[in-house]
Amino acid sequence: MVHFSDIKGFAFDLDGVITDTARFHEQAWHRTADQVGTKWDQALASSLRGISRMDSLEMILKAGHHENDYSEQEKEALADEKNHYYQQLIKKLTPNDILPGMKSFLDELKDNDYLMSVASASKNAPTILQGLG
Repeated sequence: MVHFSDIKGFAFDLDGVITDTARFHEQAWHRTADQVGTKWDQALASSLRGISRMDSLEMILKAGHHENDYSEQEKEALADEKNHYYQQLIKKLTPNDILPGMKSFLDELKDNDYLMSVASASKNAPTILQGLG
């Protein structure tokens, strides 16, 4: 049996645990949907969570019956534009965007000399962490 006193450190996922950037992805995808003429709704927004950028774009295009309206090169450009807009949005993150209770929990761990690490699959993690302070 492991005792709490045996724990030396903690590993945290960044998105969904320390902060939530889903709203920025949603905002950027909504903008893309508007751009290609696809009606945006909550069902479409929910279906994109956890889906790759290109697959998300394909789902948006299909939802608006525009799946054959764009070349692969145009789709890549749309996906890149979405990502660029997302990156602009996450630059606005501040320590106020840390999820409720996490700042005090992290501070308590630090005050008690626990090791901590953050894991993320996002290439944007350094920008997000910098914004969060």
